[in-house]
Amino acid sequence: MGDKKTAFKFFTIFQYRQEEAFLSSMHGKGWKLTGIIFPGFYRFESCEPQNVAYRLDYNQEGINDKKDYVQIFSDCGWDYLFDFVGYSYFRKAGADSQEREEIFCDDASRLDMMKRVFKGRIIPLIILFVCVILPQLFMNISKYGTGGSVQDFLSITFLVVAIIYLVLFGATSFQFYQYEKKLFPENPGIKWKYLGISLLILLIIISIGIFFYFSRRSVYSVSETADGFTIEAEQLNKPVLMEYNLKKGDLIAVSHQYDGGELSIRIEDGHESPVFYGNSYDGFGDFTVEIQEDGHYRIECSGRRAKGVIRFVIKQHHALGIVL
Repeated sequence: MGDKKTAFKFFTIFQYRQEEAFLSSMHGKGWKLTGIIFPGFYRFESCEPQNVAYRLDYNQEGINDKKDYVQIFSDCGWDYLFDFVGYSYFRKAGADSQEREEIFCDDASRLDMMKRVFKGRIIPLIILFVCVILPQLFMNISKYGTGGSVQDFLSITFLVVAIIYLVLFGATSFQFYQYEKKLFPENPGIKWKYLGISLLILLIIISIGIFFYFSRRSVYSVSETADGFTIEAEQLNKPVLMEYNLKKGDLIAVSHQYDGGELSIRIEDGHESPVFYGNSYDGFGDFTVEIQEDGHYRIECSGRRAKGVIRFVIKQHHALGIVL
């Protein structure tokens, strides 16, 4: 097994020159490239150390007519090796890799290759992001808390995926800017083009943040009366807590006009188990709780995107309510 080895390396789409230098260096040490396994396992076979130039080209159109495509490079002395994730790998024996013998004749050709990379790799990701990720993100966030833990999991998952995509787009755009600026430093339009792309990415981030904020905020009011309190909620995403000193035999009557979302009600007196607990998923309706012993009681009404009117009536002689 001493005549074969595998090395792991990761290169971005803009680091093709570093990848070429790495492969040339390995060949100079007596290891020629034989294959690559995703995501970046390079397979080598022992050989005589020599100066060999490795070059990469990205041309999906050329792959459609592979014979003619390979022949063009073969006529210039380049040996075709294989394709990997859209790139075609070539090498030329006896070439000095340090002198950068190119398979591209000018900067425009190099930029054209980067544009082919963009069309072949980035555009499909943009289509997936716009047509699948963003719609699913907004749809799940708009239903956050209304579909239980599964819905919440999907909301967070699509949010994380969207953030990863936006970071990827931002980093790729910056690398494209650096690459194009290096090739054409005198072109003033490059700056404005990538500034527009940056503003678009920022706008998407702000839109997601605003949408997420409004889906999580609470819009409700609490009105106290002599015999209890009433919650009127357009969107309840936080707990409303009231406290009362109650005596044995007192009653807490709860009625509600529930219009959607998740609603839970908890009545406790400080013991480990609550006096009452109910959740809208369990389908509770109007109910009455009878107090079994004197004490200080907490009534907590919480929700996630809950809508409706919830009325609590305390049937006792003396009551003190505090909204926390």
